[in-house]
Amino acid sequence: MIWESNEESIPRPRLDGLFDRALSSSVVIARGQRGSGKRVAVRGWLSRRDAPANSWSWIECLPDETRLEELLAHQFAQAAEPDSHLVVLAGLGAAHEPQLSQYLQDMGREYPDRRVVMLTREYLEFERQRTLLPLGINVIAPHEFGFTADEAAAYFRGTALEDYAVPLSTELCGTPVLLRMARLRAETMETPVSARSAGRRRKPPTLAGLQDPRSAELSPVAKEYLAEVLSAVERDVKMLLENEDFGPGERDFFAVLAVPTTVPHALVKHLTSQQPDKWLADLEARGLLYRCSRNPDEEYCLHPLLRRVAVNTYLASDADRMGSLHRICARYEMARGSAFRALRHALAAPDHQLASEVLRMHADEYLDGELGTRGSLLLDELPLTVLARYPMLAICLAIAYSSTGNFKLKTLELLALASAGARTVGRKAAPADRLVMMVIESVAARLSGIGELSVKAARSGITLHREMSLEQRDDLGPFEGAMLVQLALGLHAGGAGDEAFIAAELGVSSDHRHRRVDNDHYATTVQAYLYALSGDIHRCSALLSESAPEHWADPDTNPYFATPFRLASFVCAMEEQRFDDAARWVELARIDQHNNEFWPAIRLAEALLAVVNGETTTSLVRMQGYLVREREQPVAQRVGKSMLVSASCLLNLAAGDPINALKIAAKSNSETSKTMMQARVRLAQGDPQEVLRLCTALGVAVQPRTRFAQAVLVLGASLQQNNRTVIGGAFRTVAALSEEYGLAMALNLLPAPDLERVLAESRALGIELRIDPNTVSNIPGGLGRAELSARELAVLEELVMTGSAAEIAGHQFVSVNTVKSQLRSIYRKLGVSDRASALEAARVQGLVTSPEVENFD
Repeated sequence: MIWESNEESIPRPRLDGLFDRALSSSVVIARGQRGSGKRVAVRGWLSRRDAPANSWSWIECLPDETRLEELLAHQFAQAAEPDSHLVVLAGLGAAHEPQLSQYLQDMGREYPDRRVVMLTREYLEFERQRTLLPLGINVIAPHEFGFTADEAAAYFRGTALEDYAVPLSTELCGTPVLLRMARLRAETMETPVSARSAGRRRKPPTLAGLQDPRSAELSPVAKEYLAEVLSAVERDVKMLLENEDFGPGERDFFAVLAVPTTVPHALVKHLTSQQPDKWLADLEARGLLYRCSRNPDEEYCLHPLLRRVAVNTYLASDADRMGSLHRICARYEMARGSAFRALRHALAAPDHQLASEVLRMHADEYLDGELGTRGSLLLDELPLTVLARYPMLAICLAIAYSSTGNFKLKTLELLALASAGARTVGRKAAPADRLVMMVIESVAARLSGIGELSVKAARSGITLHREMSLEQRDDLGPFEGAMLVQLALGLHAGGAGDEAFIAAELGVSSDHRHRRVDNDHYATTVQAYLYALSGDIHRCSALLSESAPEHWADPDTNPYFATPFRLASFVCAMEEQRFDDAARWVELARIDQHNNEFWPAIRLAEALLAVVNGETTTSLVRMQGYLVREREQPVAQRVGKSMLVSASCLLNLAAGDPINALKIAAKSNSETSKTMMQARVRLAQGDPQEVLRLCTALGVAVQPRTRFAQAVLVLGASLQQNNRTVIGGAFRTVAALSEEYGLAMALNLLPAPDLERVLAESRALGIELRIDPNTVSNIPGGLGRAELSARELAVLEELVMTGSAAEIAGHQFVSVNTVKSQLRSIYRKLGVSDRASALEAARVQGLVTSPEVENFD
């Protein structure tokens, strides 16, 4: 099959024979990739390497092709301009060699200006015989047609490098010439005894080892052997470079270009002012430097190994110049290129302050994308002394370790380093930099679970932000709002909810000022999350509708940043009785939940949904498993611990275990939450008087959610007492709060008999509630107190003062065995197994009223 093209290209003059030197041979052997795009790649290469050649022919070499000589002769005879015509033989293989080898040699001698490109998948077989041909063979730029790992493995099969095909093809980018060098060098080296070792000692885990499991597969002996092979290849490449006929200054120019990974044409003038056009064209023609076909903006690339050799050969001895070049590249990449490359250049300088600026200005790229996945590996190589002086680097590395979920102690160590460093560095810094340090300190304390320090640093940050002028705030950059949101989360995590609202509002305002409102609206989602927790569902729903819901509902969105939106949406769905939607939001929130600081809120959401759906037992077992493995999770913050207590208490109550529910409630670090949970348990136990006492002791709650739950419990207790004088007022309070804030979930959490009475009374009074009239609660009622006999109560009173059965027997005038039997009966009825638990259970059930028991806690 023949495909011909006589397209005319824009004529360009030859550059002093540079392209002639690149294609000085009549025959060029190239290796094409499998699949589509091969013709485009070859034609692009031909147009760049030999621009005046404005026509060429493409010949597909079929396996049974017998007319190749005739086809070639026809193409040569028909060419109007013999010195500008090229022939491409695609799919050429060893089967075609006998009929073409001598013919191509003869044609090369007869027509020295003709070009033939052999495009083959068997390149190495042809290249191996090049010394037998009487004509030279040019090989195109190495990266444009690379070998795959499987093809490299086939090439190394039967040699000493058979077990090293994958790492070698990775290190050498599949470049055929370099693979051949490695094979030739390996033949002169001694092969290691074992390529792999099962009983080797492992180094301490690192991010690099976690993200690239293959790095630990080879034994130390095998790694040393592989390094020797690669070093030998580098020495060969160095010799080739030294033999290049560089013009005056051209070698230095080439070394400068070897510093960055890619060289946009606009960057060249910053690196050097010496004849870039001429020397770029020459280097490209030599195959040392080539233009990327996928980059239309004149971006040049070098082979990584060639870059390393060039830098080590020509620049390594001049540390100051190397640092200056890396800084130039870092600042260029910061403004116009890749944040990861900017970070890499800054660390190579080394300029750790510049690296901190890169991370600060590209913070939104750290958790997602190349900056986070590869940049953290660069930070992992820094010593602790550097991390202590540059808190931004320490906190970013800590976040990277935290996202793996496997290195909790390492994460806490880095967080402590970041917190201490930020406090020290921020003392004498400018206002903008000082605020950044306060944010780092607050975040580090929050992720470490030190709520007081997190709140203190966040309060200082908010105070400083208010004192800053507009010009000073502009120095914070586009992430001013994101910083304030982090301060809001620090205040919320430490229990300062009201201040968290203010900080979140400042964050939203800052996003508006920086015109980031059309971005992801992350500050607004955090604000909605805080409103959802406080109970203002109407306000929360309005904010969620403004916060790019399609983006946050996408499962591929970063799960950490999406969690506030998803949890807020879950709360709204639960309050609006849309339980199927709530289940979908919980599933989204579970994505990567083990590495998410919001995991206690996710556990609470699962517990609420399980209670509503009647899946209490399964959820309770799962919750107990989470709590046992809490050390494997991120540190639970103050508010997070309160959420875990609430979830466990609610599940135990739904499982019909009020004693354990009361024990768990007593562990809450929030007095309001503790009182509300105890009142809820008392209602299930049928003790309305205690419920009313607890609700009265709570006072007038500030947050709508607490006020509504308090009103619901008062209503349930009043109905248990059948107190007709207050039932009507209690109903009106519940209905008014429900209508004002959109709340209803507290009604679903009433014990089943109490919810049935509430719904029946609402129908009788004609009061409409935001809950289905046919709803049935899955929380049991009638979980009364333990019934103890008079003798057992007397023994229990004695148990407060002493744990000695003999003393109790003496005071009660009975035998020791009788006391022991009565104690076993008391323990069984209370559901406990020891004295301390019995006294605690008796206290919470009101069975013991002595002052000693009241102070037992």
